[in-house]
Amino acid sequence: MEEMIDVLDEKTGDLTGEIISKSEAHRTGKWHGSIHILIVNKDKTKTLLQKRCEQKKLYPNMWDIAVGGHISAGETPLISAQRELEEELGLNLNNLDVTEIDKIKEQLSNNGVISNEYVTIYVAYGDIDISKIKLQKEEVSEIKWCSKKELNELIKQEEILPHIREYEILNKLLRDD
Repeated sequence: MEEMIDVLDEKTGDLTGEIISKSEAHRTGKWHGSIHILIVNKDKTKTLLQKRCEQKKLYPNMWDIAVGGHISAGETPLISAQRELEEELGLNLNNLDVTEIDKIKEQLSNNGVISNEYVTIYVAYGDIDISKIKLQKEEVSEIKWCSKKELNELIKQEEILPHIREYEILNKLLRDD
């Protein structure tokens, strides 16, 4: 069954009361909610990145922030963050030091997908052994720890999704090599 999401007011980000499928939101450009989790190691020298699998409609085979996902109808951003972290990486949010850091409007369009989202951004700190992570194969093909310098090279080469605000945050949080 396809994921159902709440439609949000474009100007305010408030719930409109309308619930539609994720595919309809991406086809029509209706505003909806999502979460992004930036994972940073405890000494703030690296951030965890995921590579989107080739089956993804939006930006396939590109690097992305550690975790991203839609807020399902009736969910809170924090519940969605917990669910997405478990689904995509097999990790428990309660084992990380998590802070909500921002809420932004983000518009992306790629391969016929129109993604208009109010994004709640979380930062989670933890030293994660990536060899123990269980990837959700339908979503993620690879993960890696990345330094500030490596992150900025991916941005420069356009090998990572254009999450401008998230990279501003990471560039403030991460220490130089």
